[in-house]
Amino acid sequence: MAVKDSPVRSIERALDILDCFAPGRLDLSLTEIAKRIDLSMSTTSRIVATLENRNYLARNSDTQRYSLGSRITQIGALGLSNMELRKVALPFMRELNAIYNEGVSLYVIQGDERICVERVESTLPLRRVINVGDRHPLTRGAAGRVLLAYLPEDRRRTLLARDQFTTEEALKELRHGGYTVSLGEREEGVTSIAAPVQDASCEVVGALAMSGPSVRFAGSGFSDKIAKVKKTAELISEALGR
Repeated sequence: MAVKDSPVRSIERALDILDCFAPGRLDLSLTEIAKRIDLSMSTTSRIVATLENRNYLARNSDTQRYSLGSRITQIGALGLSNMELRKVALPFMRELNAIYNEGVSLYVIQGDERICVERVESTLPLRRVINVGDRHPLTRGAAGRVLLAYLPEDRRRTLLARDQFTTEEALKELRHGGYTVSLGEREEGVTSIAAPVQDASCEVVGALAMSGPSVRFAGSGFSDKIAKVKKTAELISEALGR
């Protein structure tokens, strides 16, 4: 009796199939794929069919040979987009950090969360530590609210239905003002200011946030910090071609 592949093993084999393709091997037959990964034709055919169905592979109907599909292109473009965004944003983030010595972060959407893709840390002893790769909800915190505000309405409403911490009215005000502030929403005693970053097509592709202990954000200089975060986000957007 054949032993059914575990989910992890099936994923590994699917990735092995994708790894078969290279600059000198842009298209392969099913037999060639099976030989390269040392799998039976039946198992290879099953996994290849799934990858084709999900557009990770494309089959030429005339030659019956396979090549990487449109989904791979889309994922690759997303990766390059994030790399370009980080590369463009980092000098501006450093400039903002140099003015106030507060932590400056860049977030993008990943699934139903936001993920930190770039960070310039404060050197002050009392600071909020955030690491690249940290994930947080879209419905909480200034950066999350920025990314949430510019999602399509149906997706936005779905997320708001799960967590009613913020409201459509608050998101409308954010879009009108071009920024938002979080006062201890996720962590007590922490204030964050965030503004949207747009690409050449005027789509919001990230959220720039400056955060730190609330005691350092209070007072007459707070409005200046808001203006500077907004301006920095605008400069990044302009550098991206907006």
